[in-house]
Amino acid sequence: MLSATELELLMQNVVFAHQETCQFRQENLQILRWETFTPEEMQSLQQKPMDQMWERCVCHITDAIQYIVEFAKRLSGFMDLNPNDQIVLLKAGAMELLLIRMSRAFNWYNSTVFFEGKYAQLELFHSLGCHDLISSMFEFCQSLCALNLSEHEMAFFSAMTLLDPSLHWLQERHKVDTLYRKIHLAFRNLLQRTHREFILTKLPEKEKLSSICQLHLEKLNIFRQMYPSIAWERFPPLYKELFISETENS
Repeated sequence: MLSATELELLMQNVVFAHQETCQFRQENLQILRWETFTPEEMQSLQQKPMDQMWERCVCHITDAIQYIVEFAKRLSGFMDLNPNDQIVLLKAGAMELLLIRMSRAFNWYNSTVFFEGKYAQLELFHSLGCHDLISSMFEFCQSLCALNLSEHEMAFFSAMTLLDPSLHWLQERHKVDTLYRKIHLAFRNLLQRTHREFILTKLPEKEKLSSICQLHLEKLNIFRQMYPSIAWERFPPLYKELFISETENS
């Protein structure tokens, strides 16, 4: 059980952690909402060699994940967890949180996503050679945008997604579970205040997030088979730490 004061402090902490680690400010994205790539720019990016486009996108993914790591560190109780469990949670949850945050940079009116200063259509990422992965990411963003989550709701959904007590390899599962339950309780309290409790039944299921993340690992594995040395030589260390070992274990 948490006291009313503890609940309030936890709510403030989760929301603050989210707001302080947002990569892009919503008001700035709103201004650029209809700035899209010209046909010439689209064609240029579509004709990029696969390895160059992969490297480009991986760098953007890594930048986004650095903000996610900061979000985790700012969550009350996360840094008190077993160091091994912190790594397990981030390895499993980084890409899932990236997808959730990507929805904030998604314009569902014209199905475009913010990329290098403008909004890009699905076809821009053609040269990556993984249309099914990119289309799955776009579809996920479209469905999450339809819920019209507030920043507070987005913060709690992210925190609960990260703190998954069901993960394998957790050494002190009970501590992760306790922290998850506290945040879930604070989230319910928030939704009761705003009369939006129905949101809990409409949030994307964990399996949906996991399937897209698994598809990312499969595409990464295929890319590494095609370009054996590129990933090790050019991809950022954080990306390799989170995902390369996973493809080798899968």
